[in-house]
Amino acid sequence: MSENNTFKMLIRPAFFVPNIADRFNDDRRVHSIAYGKCNYRCAFCPFDKWTVDEYPEYTLETFEQKVWELLRYSKNFKFTGGEPTLNPLLPDLLKIVKIYGAQTFLDTNGSFPNKLRALINEDLVDIVGISLKGLSAEESAATARITNKKLAWDNVFESIKIASEAKDVSLIITYVACEGYFKESDLDVLADLLKPYPDVTLKINNCYYEEYNDGRRKGLDKSEIYAMVERFVERHPEFRGRTVLFRDHDSCIDQDQIAMF
Repeated sequence: MSENNTFKMLIRPAFFVPNIADRFNDDRRVHSIAYGKCNYRCAFCPFDKWTVDEYPEYTLETFEQKVWELLRYSKNFKFTGGEPTLNPLLPDLLKIVKIYGAQTFLDTNGSFPNKLRALINEDLVDIVGISLKGLSAEESAATARITNKKLAWDNVFESIKIASEAKDVSLIITYVACEGYFKESDLDVLADLLKPYPDVTLKINNCYYEEYNDGRRKGLDKSEIYAMVERFVERHPEFRGRTVLFRDHDSCIDQDQIAMF
């Protein structure tokens, strides 16, 4: 928060999310609340191209007023970024949403497990989405473009364990598929990595943001990635009913574009 007690957030109403474990109401609409800082610089993410300096300014009071306005459209609020756990005011913002009986969804890279644990212990989070950047510590750090492998791997799996063991918290693991960096057998590796967490939902994001694609990774053909995931759930029936595919950005703004297997 700045000296004049303001902070910057980007609030985008009524995005769409998969109906995980029947947790979402309001026709799966969710208000996205983005924080403008991140400790990763992922190879597929255009975050550095976003004009975060132009995000609207809020105080806790005006944020609460905005929440009140949005409640008529949906009682689901997704805190994302950037990396939302970097926000020192995140507990206060979550508390404001919970005051109104709304549902909170924390979308994090999982690099700060102690922060996640504290939020869960205060009953401030209903759904946790954790993004896995690779299938090994080396790959995860390379994709996140950081040198600290522990931050991108050990910490992430500690966060996954914390969320999976938490009572009344649903867990989504997101993996981004990129052309030249993703093959069908990677889904089998993901299945092995997630075996200790039998209730997790696996969400595959086909890489998008084509408008920022100046040397960044690209997504796969939409039909190709759909067929891959379809075959995956045939090989791993334990993931049937808990595997989701976002084929492109349209899945965020049109719930009919979300593929559930």
